[in-house]
Amino acid sequence: MQQPATCLDPAAPIAEVTIGRALFTAPNLLGGQAERASISCASCHANGRRNPYFFLAGISAEPGSADVSSSFFSLARANGKFDPRQIPDLAQPGKVSRDPASGALEAFIRGLIVEEFSGREPTGRELAGLATYVRAIRACPDRGTEPLTLANDLELVQTSISAASVLAERGDLQGAAVAAKGARYRLGLISERFAGQQNSGLQASLSDASRKLAAQPLHAKALSAWLSAFDRDPVPKLKRAERGSLYDGKTLERWLAQR
Repeated sequence: MQQPATCLDPAAPIAEVTIGRALFTAPNLLGGQAERASISCASCHANGRRNPYFFLAGISAEPGSADVSSSFFSLARANGKFDPRQIPDLAQPGKVSRDPASGALEAFIRGLIVEEFSGREPTGRELAGLATYVRAIRACPDRGTEPLTLANDLELVQTSISAASVLAERGDLQGAAVAAKGARYRLGLISERFAGQQNSGLQASLSDASRKLAAQPLHAKALSAWLSAFDRDPVPKLKRAERGSLYDGKTLERWLAQR
C-alpha cells in the first residue's frame, strides 16, 4: 500500500514539528463525530499531503473530496448545501498566509478544530506545533509516493509519545493527553493490520500496551518507561510477523479477495 511521500523542512524546529505531527494524526484533536469516526487531519491529508482515496458518504462527492461546511461534523459552519471540494495538498501554497509573523495559519487551524469540527479550544502550544508542522511539509524531490509500512506506524507511536512528553514538560497537559491518546489510536490501527487467528496473540499484546499507556501519568519519565517496554515487547514480534500481516501487499490482496 502506498501513501504520498513527504519531506519535512530540515530547518524547522524538531520539537515543534514532532508535536504538530503527533496532533495532526490524532482523531481526538478534532473531537465530536470526527473522533467517533476515527478521522484525524491526516485522514484527509495523508502524510501531510492529500489523500486521493478519502471518501465519506454524504461528505464526499468523489474520492479525494470533502464538504467542509457539512453539519455532520459541526453546526458552526453548516450552510445547508452539499458542496464538496477537492482536498488540498499541504505541500503546496494555499489561500492562507504561512508567514509566522502574521499568525494567520494558527488562526485558520484553530477555526478548523473548533468550528469546522467540534474540538476543544486548542492550547497555544498545540497551535504552534500544528502550524510549524504544516509549514514544514514539502514534496519530496525524488519520489511521489512511498510504502505504508509497520515502521511508519511504529514511528508515529514514538512521535506521539515524544510529543506527549515534551508537552507535559512544558505544562500543557491538555496537549499531552491528545498526543498520548493519539498513540493509542495508532496502536489500534496496527492491531487491525494483524488480522487473523494466527495474530491473536499480537493483537492481545497491543491491547495490553494500549491499556498500560492509558494508565500512565502524563509526565516524561513514565511515558519514556512505557515506550521502552513497548520497544522490548511486542515490537520485535510485530516486525517478525509483518510479512504475514496486511502491511504486506500480497497478504492484503489475498485478504481483500476473500471479502
